[in-house]
Formats: sequence, structure tokens, C-alpha cells
Amino acid sequence: MSANSEAWNAIDVVVRVVVLPKHLHARPAGQIAQLAARHQPNAVELVAGERRANARSVLAVMGLGAVSGSEVRVEVAGPDAATVADEVVEILLSPEIDG
Repeated sequence: MSANSEAWNAIDVVVRVVVLPKHLHARPAGQIAQLAARHQPNAVELVAGERRANARSVLAVMGLGAVSGSEVRVEVAGPDAATVADEVVEILLSPEIDG
């Protein structure tokens, strides 16, 4: 059994569903990947339609093809699941700042 699958069998599993206010492109994907990397004991995945992505991979997150209005599931398993899930949702819902 892999470490990732063991994390999904952990006691703390949190799921949040978000409707994107903007396209999921490189900047928020990078922020989510950095967040997931900082929380190594947690398994973090995003799901959009039939596609699933390990949140530690910027390319995988961007590969979801999630655009404005898409529903995205944030699935986190591990000791800080609720905190990590809330932080991912915050990134997904934050307005785009030009500049």
C-alpha cells in the first residue's frame, strides 16, 4: 500500500466543493501545489468532472481544465485536513489581482 493510499485511509478526511469564479490557471495552480507541498503528511487531490489531480503537481492541477463556473472537489486526508482544505478553497475563490 502506498503512502498516499494510507493517508486516504486516515481518520481525518475532508471534502469541500467549490464553483470556480475564474479559470484555474498557472498562478492559483502553483499556489495550491506549494500549499500541498508544505503539508506533506496530508494527501491533497482536486477533482473536476472525471479528472482527478494530485495537488502537489502544478501541471496535474492545470490539466483538470477547470474553467469559470466549473465545480471542483477538494479532497484532503491527513492530520490537518480541514485547515488544508479551507486554504485550498480560499485560493480557488480568491479574486484575480492584476499587476
